[in-house]
Amino acid sequence: MRSRKSIGLILATLATSLVMLLAACGGPSGSGGQASDSKQVLSVSLVPAANDIRRLDPQRITDLYSFEVASPVFPGLYTYDHDYNIVPWAAQSLPAVSDGGLTYTFKIRPGLKWSDGTPIDANTFAYSWNRGLDPCTNSGAASYLYPIKGAAAFNGSTCPNTNTPNPVSNNTLIGKSIVVTDSQTLVVTLEKPYAYFLPTIAATAIVLASPKQLIEKYGLKQWTEHLADGGGFGGSLFKVTLWDHKGNVQLTRNESFWGTKPRLRQINFKIYKDADTSYNAYLNGQVDVGIGGLPPSATYQQMKTRKDFYQSVNLATGYLGPNWKKAPFDDLAARQAFALAIDRDAYNAVANNSGLPTFHIVPQGEPGYFGSLKNIDGSTGDAANKANTAKAKALITDYANRKCGGDITKCPKVTLEDSNTPTNIATSQAILQMWKTAMPGYPVAVSNVDFGTLINDVYSGDAPQIFAIGWIVDYPDPQDWLSLQFLPGSSVNVQNINDPAANDLMNKADVEQNQQTRFQMYNQAEQIMVNDVGWIVTNQQLSVWLFDSSKVAGYRQNTSGYTALTDWQNNIYVKG
Repeated sequence: MRSRKSIGLILATLATSLVMLLAACGGPSGSGGQASDSKQVLSVSLVPAANDIRRLDPQRITDLYSFEVASPVFPGLYTYDHDYNIVPWAAQSLPAVSDGGLTYTFKIRPGLKWSDGTPIDANTFAYSWNRGLDPCTNSGAASYLYPIKGAAAFNGSTCPNTNTPNPVSNNTLIGKSIVVTDSQTLVVTLEKPYAYFLPTIAATAIVLASPKQLIEKYGLKQWTEHLADGGGFGGSLFKVTLWDHKGNVQLTRNESFWGTKPRLRQINFKIYKDADTSYNAYLNGQVDVGIGGLPPSATYQQMKTRKDFYQSVNLATGYLGPNWKKAPFDDLAARQAFALAIDRDAYNAVANNSGLPTFHIVPQGEPGYFGSLKNIDGSTGDAANKANTAKAKALITDYANRKCGGDITKCPKVTLEDSNTPTNIATSQAILQMWKTAMPGYPVAVSNVDFGTLINDVYSGDAPQIFAIGWIVDYPDPQDWLSLQFLPGSSVNVQNINDPAANDLMNKADVEQNQQTRFQMYNQAEQIMVNDVGWIVTNQQLSVWLFDSSKVAGYRQNTSGYTALTDWQNNIYVKG
């Protein structure tokens, strides 16, 4: 979430473009022998701006940090390696695609099983995918599976029994567009020949297998609390053996895994609320791999001088999301005014240059990147990252004259909701000052909340008036940045964005089989979304991490901000 022809074209592009973005030196090579199995324990920090990951239910995961822990535990049919090649995982091979790109036939490896001995087969994946779309599951990621025939309508229906421990809809797509022809064969029919379907199911959590036996036993909201029971549970490289909700998740090698077992016996994920705390934990020897996410702005410049420092320019952006249904952002002039007031270079300076200033929605390095994109005022390149305070003031004056009786102080108050990390508190205050400078007298404020609250608010069904958040690539296709974000009906379109011209372009691009034509359509749609202010992008994000290569071999992160399963399986180990 492609015909096989276009997959090849995209992966060929990735081989040259995405890998070039990596600034990191960490990789699978390195001298030094492997330590004994008893010492194959690696402590890795996660920094989700909270004291815990949000969840481990694959069909309900919407954040990177939960995905990073869940992906080595719950198998998918496919995965991406470090260089964004699609690798069969629980599937035997790439799918057979027929009927002009409408039908995908997946062959599942024989003999797969959960750590409790329960088989993992075509029925498991049919159940899991259908469960992700079931309205009773209340997944914030359901739209990733909307290419499946009938999926959007099924997901948009009403759950009939929300008061039961494990609510399930009376409807189902199993036997209709999700068909198990035998225990090793899954056949899926799409609404249209969507060109992004296979990349979707190689990269998103909602398609990972979930254990029906645990869900039915313990219920929708409680089953993941029992993953560590009885020696742990999993179905892929590792199983969960501890999740204490106090900053610790422990994964232990799954001896029931069907393929090459990982060299690591155990991964201890240590969860920190902010990058500074993670950095200090690394310096104090509490973790083997430090930070693993956005850099702490206060120490970033000093950190870059260390020999154990690694960095990548991620396919990720930070942005402000205005809600088109909440005043003043229901008005184009107001949205444009608030966008043009932002000086991205100044924003980045407050963050100690720990990101790359940009106004692009599709980040540089992504297939389909639009180098000729223009900002609202027609500026391009570095000039487009500067504020245009004169234009912003003119636009907000026009809005005030039309909607506020000519008195800007009586216009609807704007409160930016952002997370409460030290860096985000500083940058949100900088944005506030930019708005005050460009639009004197306009009532503006900031509300800094913990990251969990921010995520819940954004995906509550009633998103904040405007919020600051980030998006990191799910799968290497511009659809992930455009149609998924801005088309009406997408579960990710929390801002109520609806532009008929952009909608038409995105809908056509989603099914276009010629890659060049697709990208041109997406470029046009992106230009409309910049002009109409779907997002106010502030920066392209960096990811940094630290580890001692004399002690740890093979650790690295891809430009999606996590470690590939193939690296966990084959390359990472503790040196002797």
